[in-house]
Amino acid sequence: MNRVLKNVVVLGVLLAFGLSSGLAQAKSTEEGTFYVTPKVGMYGDTNKAISSMFTYGAEAGYFLVNGLGYVVYQKRVPVSGLNSSNNYEYKNAFSPIAIVRYNYMFSDKASVFAGVGVGGFWSEVKVPRNGYTSNFTEIGEVGFEVALTDMISLELAGRYQHIGEFTTNNGNYKGADNFGGNFGVKFSF
Repeated sequence: MNRVLKNVVVLGVLLAFGLSSGLAQAKSTEEGTFYVTPKVGMYGDTNKAISSMFTYGAEAGYFLVNGLGYVVYQKRVPVSGLNSSNNYEYKNAFSPIAIVRYNYMFSDKASVFAGVGVGGFWSEVKVPRNGYTSNFTEIGEVGFEVALTDMISLELAGRYQHIGEFTTNNGNYKGADNFGGNFGVKFSF
């Protein structure tokens, strides 16, 4: 429970920082804008079989109207968890996610956004160990973006991601709830 509380505090700080930034962003939320964002992320987990997850990947997005767009996010996820010998191990996974993102506060220098998405999660091993190697995943995120130029900006987001089922197997939760964040450099065209 202590770990969950720490994750909630970290997400709360990210959310407060993101909402208070209220600065805005460059021209990257205008209708018709396409963008690509390489990203890295770190997540803690509520499932005892997974200690943390480090992610890396990229997202590509397009703004349908000013401030509202969709994103396709693909990432590889080295999973760090304890195996049966209580040693840490690193396993690879692949997770494409489609996200609807709304930038609800934006200007020439920064923006604040929120998004929800669904996708898949395929891994070398069962995630968690009593789960499956292919899973449905859903996310929710809140973040902010600060413009460096008209076409390049930095993005920081707090994210919740659920992987797998919401059911239990003999009292063991079969899903994985991940709390953390990601950082990216956004290139708008």
